[in-house]
Amino acid sequence: MKQSLSLLLIVLLAGMLAGSAAAGSATIASGNFSEPQILAEAVKVLIEQESDWEIDHVRNFQGSHLLHAAMQSNDVQMYISWTGTQFTGVLEMEVTEEWLDRDRVLAYVQEQFDEQFNAHWFDPFGFNNTYAVAVRQDFAEEHGLSTVSDLKDLAADMVIGMDTTFREREGDGYFDFLEAYGIDRFQRAVTMDYGLMYRSVASGDVDAAVAYSTDGRVPAMDLVILEDDQQFFPPYDGSLIATNAFVEAFPEIHDIVAPLIGTIDDATIAYYNQLVDVEGWDYDEAALELLRDFDLLQ
Repeated sequence: MKQSLSLLLIVLLAGMLAGSAAAGSATIASGNFSEPQILAEAVKVLIEQESDWEIDHVRNFQGSHLLHAAMQSNDVQMYISWTGTQFTGVLEMEVTEEWLDRDRVLAYVQEQFDEQFNAHWFDPFGFNNTYAVAVRQDFAEEHGLSTVSDLKDLAADMVIGMDTTFREREGDGYFDFLEAYGIDRFQRAVTMDYGLMYRSVASGDVDAAVAYSTDGRVPAMDLVILEDDQQFFPPYDGSLIATNAFVEAFPEIHDIVAPLIGTIDDATIAYYNQLVDVEGWDYDEAALELLRDFDLLQ
Protein backbone atom coordinates (compact mmCIF):
# COMPACT_ATOMS: atom_id res chain seq x y z
CA MET A 1 0.00 0.00 0.00
CA LYS A 2 2.80 2.41 0.94
CA GLN A 3 4.58 1.59 -2.33
CA SER A 4 1.38 2.33 -4.29
CA LEU A 5 0.99 5.66 -2.52
CA SER A 6 4.61 6.54 -3.26
CA LEU A 7 4.14 5.75 -6.94
CA LEU A 8 0.97 7.86 -6.99
CA LEU A 9 2.79 10.80 -5.43
CA ILE A 10 5.58 10.51 -7.99
CA VAL A 11 3.07 10.49 -10.84
CA LEU A 12 1.24 13.50 -9.42
CA LEU A 13 4.50 15.40 -8.87
CA ALA A 14 5.62 14.65 -12.43
CA GLY A 15 2.31 15.92 -13.74
CA MET A 16 2.65 19.14 -11.75
CA LEU A 17 6.17 19.70 -13.06
CA ALA A 18 5.08 19.01 -16.62
CA GLY A 19 2.25 21.51 -16.24
CA SER A 20 4.55 24.20 -14.92
CA ALA A 21 7.01 23.61 -17.78
CA ALA A 22 4.25 24.46 -20.26
CA ALA A 23 4.38 28.07 -19.09
CA GLY A 24 7.33 30.43 -19.16
CA SER A 25 8.50 33.97 -19.67
CA ALA A 26 10.52 35.65 -22.38
CA THR A 27 11.44 39.10 -23.63
CA ILE A 28 10.84 40.59 -27.06
CA ALA A 29 12.72 43.75 -28.04
CA SER A 30 12.08 46.46 -30.62
CA GLY A 31 13.86 49.45 -32.10
CA ASN A 32 13.06 53.09 -31.54
CA PHE A 33 10.43 53.67 -34.22
CA SER A 34 6.89 52.61 -34.98
CA GLU A 35 7.13 49.56 -37.21
CA PRO A 36 9.14 47.23 -34.96
CA GLN A 37 7.28 48.36 -31.85
CA ILE A 38 3.88 47.66 -33.44
CA LEU A 39 4.94 44.23 -34.67
CA ALA A 40 6.70 43.25 -31.44
CA GLU A 41 3.64 44.20 -29.43
CA ALA A 42 1.39 42.24 -31.80
CA VAL A 43 3.58 39.15 -31.33
CA LYS A 44 3.54 39.65 -27.54
CA VAL A 45 -0.25 39.91 -27.44
CA LEU A 46 -0.73 36.84 -29.64
CA ILE A 47 1.61 34.70 -27.53
CA GLU A 48 0.00 35.73 -24.24
CA GLN A 49 -3.47 35.27 -25.71
CA GLU A 50 -2.78 31.79 -27.07
CA SER A 51 -0.55 30.38 -24.30
CA ASP A 52 0.43 30.65 -20.64
CA TRP A 53 3.70 32.39 -21.49
CA GLU A 54 4.35 35.92 -20.25
CA ILE A 55 6.21 38.21 -22.64
CA ASP A 56 7.99 41.41 -21.64
CA HIS A 57 8.29 43.97 -24.43
CA VAL A 58 11.45 46.07 -24.15
CA ARG A 59 11.41 49.08 -26.45
CA ASN A 60 13.54 51.78 -28.04
CA PHE A 61 16.77 49.94 -28.73
CA GLN A 62 19.16 52.25 -30.58
CA GLY A 63 20.40 50.25 -33.55
CA SER A 64 20.33 46.71 -34.88
CA HIS A 65 23.71 45.74 -33.40
CA LEU A 66 22.47 46.43 -29.88
CA LEU A 67 19.36 44.35 -30.48
CA HIS A 68 21.45 41.50 -31.75
CA ALA A 69 23.90 41.74 -28.86
CA ALA A 70 21.02 41.63 -26.39
CA MET A 71 19.77 38.42 -27.97
CA GLN A 72 23.26 36.91 -28.02
CA SER A 73 23.58 37.56 -24.29
CA ASN A 74 20.07 36.11 -23.80
CA ASP A 75 18.79 39.35 -22.28
CA VAL A 76 16.10 39.14 -24.95
CA GLN A 77 14.83 36.06 -26.75
CA MET A 78 13.07 37.71 -29.69
CA TYR A 79 13.34 40.87 -31.75
CA ILE A 80 12.12 42.40 -34.99
CA SER A 81 14.53 43.13 -37.84
CA TRP A 82 14.90 43.20 -41.62
CA THR A 83 16.93 41.01 -43.95
CA GLY A 84 18.97 43.83 -45.47
CA THR A 85 19.70 45.34 -42.05
CA GLN A 86 21.42 42.27 -40.68
CA PHE A 87 22.78 41.11 -44.05
CA THR A 88 25.02 44.18 -44.15
CA GLY A 89 25.06 44.62 -40.35
CA VAL A 90 26.03 41.69 -38.15
CA LEU A 91 26.73 39.44 -41.17
CA GLU A 92 28.93 42.16 -42.73
CA MET A 93 28.03 41.20 -46.29
CA GLU A 94 28.62 43.50 -49.23
CA VAL A 95 25.64 44.32 -51.41
CA THR A 96 26.42 43.26 -54.96
CA GLU A 97 24.15 42.58 -57.92
CA GLU A 98 23.81 38.92 -56.98
CA TRP A 99 22.45 39.91 -53.56
CA LEU A 100 19.53 42.01 -54.78
CA ASP A 101 17.30 38.92 -54.96
CA ARG A 102 14.91 38.87 -51.97
CA ASP A 103 14.65 35.08 -51.73
CA ARG A 104 18.41 34.62 -51.87
CA VAL A 105 19.09 37.20 -49.16
CA LEU A 106 16.39 35.68 -46.97
CA ALA A 107 17.78 32.15 -47.35
CA TYR A 108 21.27 33.41 -46.51
CA VAL A 109 20.32 35.26 -43.31
CA GLN A 110 18.17 32.35 -42.16
CA GLU A 111 21.02 29.91 -42.67
CA GLN A 112 23.70 32.11 -41.13
CA PHE A 113 21.66 33.12 -38.08
CA ASP A 114 21.07 29.46 -37.34
CA GLU A 115 24.70 28.46 -37.85
CA GLN A 116 26.49 31.47 -36.35
CA PHE A 117 24.11 32.70 -33.68
CA ASN A 118 21.91 29.71 -32.82
CA ALA A 119 18.86 31.76 -33.75
CA HIS A 120 15.76 31.17 -35.87
CA TRP A 121 14.92 33.78 -38.51
CA PHE A 122 11.21 33.36 -39.25
CA ASP A 123 9.80 33.79 -42.75
CA PRO A 124 8.96 37.48 -43.39
CA PHE A 125 5.75 39.27 -42.48
CA GLY A 126 5.32 40.14 -46.16
CA PHE A 127 6.53 43.72 -46.66
CA ASN A 128 9.83 45.09 -47.94
CA ASN A 129 10.77 48.14 -45.89
CA THR A 130 13.80 49.24 -47.84
CA TYR A 131 15.48 52.63 -47.81
CA ALA A 132 13.97 55.03 -50.35
CA VAL A 133 14.64 58.59 -51.51
CA ALA A 134 11.61 60.79 -50.90
CA VAL A 135 10.89 64.32 -52.12
CA ARG A 136 7.88 66.62 -51.97
CA GLN A 137 5.24 66.08 -54.63
CA ASP A 138 5.55 69.68 -55.88
CA PHE A 139 9.36 69.43 -56.00
CA ALA A 140 9.11 66.25 -58.10
CA GLU A 141 6.64 67.86 -60.48
CA GLU A 142 8.68 71.07 -60.79
CA HIS A 143 11.84 69.19 -61.75
CA GLY A 144 10.29 66.23 -63.56
CA LEU A 145 11.60 63.68 -61.07
CA SER A 146 10.54 60.04 -61.12
CA THR A 147 13.80 58.12 -60.50
CA VAL A 148 16.80 58.63 -58.25
CA SER A 149 18.96 59.03 -61.38
CA ASP A 150 16.97 62.19 -62.13
CA LEU A 151 18.69 63.84 -59.16
CA LYS A 152 22.16 63.65 -60.69
CA ASP A 153 22.14 67.13 -62.26
CA LEU A 154 20.31 68.71 -59.30
CA ALA A 155 22.16 67.18 -56.35
CA ALA A 156 24.86 69.87 -56.04
CA ASP A 157 22.11 72.40 -55.24
CA MET A 158 20.10 70.13 -52.94
CA VAL A 159 20.09 69.41 -49.23
CA ILE A 160 19.40 65.78 -48.34
CA GLY A 161 18.45 64.47 -44.90
CA MET A 162 19.15 61.01 -43.49
CA ASP A 163 19.60 59.18 -40.21
CA THR A 164 23.00 58.51 -38.70
CA THR A 165 22.79 54.78 -39.48
CA PHE A 166 22.49 55.34 -43.23
CA ARG A 167 25.23 57.98 -43.23
CA GLU A 168 27.69 55.56 -41.61
CA ARG A 169 26.68 52.27 -43.27
CA GLU A 170 29.14 50.44 -45.47
CA GLY A 171 27.96 48.62 -48.57
CA ASP A 172 24.57 50.28 -48.90
CA GLY A 173 25.11 53.57 -47.08
CA TYR A 174 25.40 57.17 -48.17
CA PHE A 175 28.81 57.19 -49.86
CA ASP A 176 28.14 53.93 -51.69
CA PHE A 177 24.81 55.43 -52.76
CA LEU A 178 26.57 58.45 -54.28
CA GLU A 179 28.96 56.21 -56.16
CA ALA A 180 26.24 53.90 -57.47
CA TYR A 181 24.28 56.82 -58.89
CA GLY A 182 27.26 58.81 -60.16
CA ILE A 183 26.43 61.75 -57.91
CA ASP A 184 29.49 63.82 -56.98
CA ARG A 185 27.89 65.39 -53.94
CA PHE A 186 24.82 67.05 -52.51
CA GLN A 187 25.10 70.65 -51.40
CA ARG A 188 24.66 69.36 -47.84
CA ALA A 189 23.95 65.98 -46.31
CA VAL A 190 22.27 66.45 -42.92
CA THR A 191 21.84 63.74 -40.30
CA MET A 192 18.83 64.06 -38.04
CA ASP A 193 16.27 62.22 -35.97
CA TYR A 194 14.00 60.14 -38.12
CA GLY A 195 10.77 61.89 -37.12
CA LEU A 196 12.29 65.33 -37.70
CA MET A 197 13.52 64.29 -41.14
CA TYR A 198 10.02 63.84 -42.56
CA ARG A 199 8.85 67.19 -41.24
CA SER A 200 11.99 68.80 -42.63
CA VAL A 201 11.45 67.56 -46.16
CA ALA A 202 7.72 68.35 -46.04
CA SER A 203 8.42 71.93 -44.88
CA GLY A 204 11.23 72.46 -47.42
CA ASP A 205 14.06 72.68 -44.88
CA VAL A 206 15.66 69.83 -46.84
CA ASP A 207 14.94 68.95 -50.46
CA ALA A 208 15.06 65.16 -50.14
CA ALA A 209 15.26 62.51 -47.46
CA VAL A 210 16.46 58.92 -47.30
CA ALA A 211 13.27 57.49 -45.88
CA TYR A 212 11.76 54.09 -45.18
CA SER A 213 9.51 52.88 -47.99
CA THR A 214 6.76 51.68 -45.62
CA ASP A 215 6.69 54.78 -43.42
CA GLY A 216 3.15 56.14 -43.15
CA ARG A 217 4.41 59.72 -43.17
CA VAL A 218 5.36 59.44 -46.84
CA PRO A 219 1.78 59.50 -48.18
CA ALA A 220 0.45 61.53 -45.25
CA MET A 221 2.89 64.39 -45.90
CA ASP A 222 2.40 64.34 -49.68
CA LEU A 223 5.88 62.98 -50.38
CA VAL A 224 6.92 60.94 -53.41
CA ILE A 225 9.32 58.01 -53.40
CA LEU A 226 11.69 58.06 -56.36
CA GLU A 227 12.28 54.78 -58.16
CA ASP A 228 15.55 53.08 -57.21
CA ASP A 229 16.33 52.57 -60.91
CA GLN A 230 19.89 51.35 -60.25
CA GLN A 231 18.55 48.80 -57.74
CA PHE A 232 21.02 50.04 -55.17
CA PHE A 233 19.12 49.20 -51.99
CA PRO A 234 19.01 45.53 -50.95
CA PRO A 235 15.74 43.87 -49.85
CA TYR A 236 14.58 44.61 -46.32
CA ASP A 237 11.97 41.97 -45.52
CA GLY A 238 10.66 42.49 -41.99
CA SER A 239 10.83 39.38 -39.82
CA LEU A 240 10.73 37.99 -36.30
CA ILE A 241 13.98 36.51 -34.97
CA ALA A 242 14.16 34.27 -31.90
CA THR A 243 16.78 32.21 -30.13
CA ASN A 244 16.70 28.52 -30.98
CA ALA A 245 16.51 27.79 -27.26
CA PHE A 246 13.27 29.78 -26.99
CA VAL A 247 11.76 28.12 -30.06
CA GLU A 248 12.66 24.68 -28.72
CA ALA A 249 11.12 25.50 -25.34
CA PHE A 250 8.02 26.97 -26.99
CA PRO A 251 7.49 25.28 -30.39
CA GLU A 252 3.87 26.48 -30.44
CA ILE A 253 5.16 29.90 -31.45
CA HIS A 254 5.24 28.75 -35.08
CA ASP A 255 1.48 28.21 -35.17
CA ILE A 256 0.75 31.30 -33.06
CA VAL A 257 2.55 33.78 -35.33
CA ALA A 258 1.67 31.97 -38.59
CA PRO A 259 -1.32 34.28 -39.36
CA LEU A 260 1.10 37.24 -39.50
CA ILE A 261 3.62 35.54 -41.80
CA GLY A 262 3.41 36.59 -45.44
CA THR A 263 0.18 38.52 -44.90
CA ILE A 264 1.30 42.13 -44.20
CA ASP A 265 2.19 43.93 -47.42
CA ASP A 266 3.84 47.34 -47.84
CA ALA A 267 0.60 49.35 -47.90
CA THR A 268 -0.79 47.52 -44.88
CA ILE A 269 2.18 48.11 -42.58
CA ALA A 270 2.39 51.72 -43.82
CA TYR A 271 -1.21 52.20 -42.67
CA TYR A 272 -0.47 51.06 -39.11
CA ASN A 273 2.74 53.10 -39.05
CA GLN A 274 0.67 56.10 -40.08
CA LEU A 275 -1.77 55.55 -37.20
CA VAL A 276 1.14 56.16 -34.82
CA ASP A 277 3.32 58.67 -36.66
CA VAL A 278 0.56 60.85 -38.09
CA GLU A 279 -2.65 60.14 -36.19
CA GLY A 280 -0.95 60.02 -32.80
CA TRP A 281 -1.98 56.53 -31.72
CA ASP A 282 0.02 54.64 -29.13
CA TYR A 283 2.12 51.75 -30.44
CA ASP A 284 0.07 49.29 -28.42
CA GLU A 285 -3.21 50.67 -29.78
CA ALA A 286 -1.96 50.26 -33.33
CA ALA A 287 -0.85 46.68 -32.58
CA LEU A 288 -4.29 45.81 -31.22
CA GLU A 289 -5.93 47.42 -34.25
CA LEU A 290 -3.75 45.27 -36.54
CA LEU A 291 -4.74 42.10 -34.69
CA ARG A 292 -8.39 43.17 -34.68
CA ASP A 293 -8.35 43.84 -38.42
CA PHE A 294 -6.83 40.40 -39.01
CA ASP A 295 -9.50 38.79 -36.77
CA LEU A 296 -6.79 37.60 -34.39
CA LEU A 297 -7.83 39.45 -31.24
CA GLN A 298 -10.00 37.55 -28.79
